[in-house]
Amino acid sequence: MTAKVDILLATYNGEKFLDEQLASLFNQEMKDFMIYIRDDGSTDQTLNIISKWKGLYPLQVTFIEDKKKNLGPTMNFNELMLHSKAPYICFSDQDDKWLPNKLSLQLEKIQSLEKKYPRQGILVFSDLIFCDADLNVVCPSLIDKDRLNCTSLGANRLLMQNVPYGCASIINRILLETAIPIDSRALLHDHWLAIIAALTGQIAYLDEALIYHRVHDSNCSRAKSIHKLEAKDTLVSKVNNENFNHYLKKLTLQAEAVLDTCKPILEENQIVMLDEFISLSSTRGLKRKWLILKNKFFKNTFFNTVKILVRA
Repeated sequence: MTAKVDILLATYNGEKFLDEQLASLFNQEMKDFMIYIRDDGSTDQTLNIISKWKGLYPLQVTFIEDKKKNLGPTMNFNELMLHSKAPYICFSDQDDKWLPNKLSLQLEKIQSLEKKYPRQGILVFSDLIFCDADLNVVCPSLIDKDRLNCTSLGANRLLMQNVPYGCASIINRILLETAIPIDSRALLHDHWLAIIAALTGQIAYLDEALIYHRVHDSNCSRAKSIHKLEAKDTLVSKVNNENFNHYLKKLTLQAEAVLDTCKPILEENQIVMLDEFISLSSTRGLKRKWLILKNKFFKNTFFNTVKILVRA
C-alpha cells in the first residue's frame, strides 16, 4: 500500500508519551497515510506499545526491524526516509501530540506550492505549541519563544541557524530524494533538510500552531542536542570562544556535506557561498567578520548576530 503521506516516527524509550502521540496520528482528519516506525534500541515498553498499535492498524503501521541500534535521532530518521514510498513525508517525534488538522493543512499548503514549482523540492513547516511534560502550555508559539524569523529562510541564514522544526514539517518526494542518504556530518535531520530545500527548492511557513510539542528531561529536542550538551561553562571557554568555535566547526562540517551532496545541481554562486561558509572555521579576526557580513551569515535576531560578529 502506497499512501499519500508517510509519517516517519522515530522511537527510543518513549513509553510515557507514545500512546498519546499515536492516538493523535490516527485522529487526523486526513486518513490517507502510512506510519513507518523504527526503534533505536528501547529498553522500556516502547516495543510493546508499537506492537499494540500495529495490531490495531496492520495496514497503516509498518515497523522497521533491523539490527542497527543507537543510531541517534538523525540517523534513525535517515533509515526511515530510506523506506518511505509516499509522495509526501512528515516527521513525528514520539512525545508530541498533533492537532487533528495538522496533516490536512500542511498537505494543502505543499500541494499549492507544487503547482507553482512542479519540479522542485519543497518543505513546509508550521508553528508549535510549547508544552511541559503534562501538556500544560508554556507558550502558545514556539516560533515566537525561540524568536525565529520565518521570513528569512535563505540558505545563507539557515547555514548559521536552523528555523524549521522537523516534527512540524512536511516535504515532497523530490526533496527527500535529493537529501538522502543523510550524511554523518549533518547536525540534525531537520537542519539538513532545510538547508538543502533552501538551496535546491522552496521553503514555506504555515503560520498556525499544529502540534503540542513537549519539552522535558528525557526528550531529544534541540535544547537537548549534542552540541548543547558539549558546551563548557568555564570562564576560559567563554573568554576564548571555545564553545562558539566548536559549534562553528560542526556547522561548517555540515556545510561541507551539503556541498558534497548537492554540488552537481547547484549554481556557481551557491557553491562560492558554501565554500566561504566552510572557510569560517579556518579563518579568524577581520577576515571571518568580513565573510559573515558579505554573505549575511546571520542568526535570527540582531542581538545574536552582533554576538557572532564579536566572537568572530
